[in-house]
Amino acid sequence: MIDAQGLLPRNKHDLDSIPRIVKAGYPAIAPILDELLDWTADGNWPVARPLADFLVTLGPPLIDPISRILRGTDETHKWHCMNLILHKLPIEVLGGLEEDLRRLADHPNEGDKREEVDIEARQALFRLEHMSRET
Repeated sequence: MIDAQGLLPRNKHDLDSIPRIVKAGYPAIAPILDELLDWTADGNWPVARPLADFLVTLGPPLIDPISRILRGTDETHKWHCMNLILHKLPIEVLGGLEEDLRRLADHPNEGDKREEVDIEARQALFRLEHMSRET
């Protein structure tokens, strides 16, 4: 039995944690998906990009945790989530976030506008609509 909590990075420089997280894989990391996404809250952190690149591969299990970020109040985290993860998600997974993306694109709060979360949401929706027409 894997101790999922023990897999979490200890700090933003803990690149040694990434191979352990990848090796454990899903569903072993299911209990810590929200916490793993917290480590992608700032794309400047060394652990953020490699962790995001792995998380993108998980597919549908990311929908609910990402939705919680998009519905949250941390606009900077939303922006980094979109840039590091959302723009790389497969279309079928992105489709599961369409409602949240439409809300952010059409009714952003002031913080979302300041961080350009609405622009990122519109770009994700454009990709979703464009790719859906091609399939």
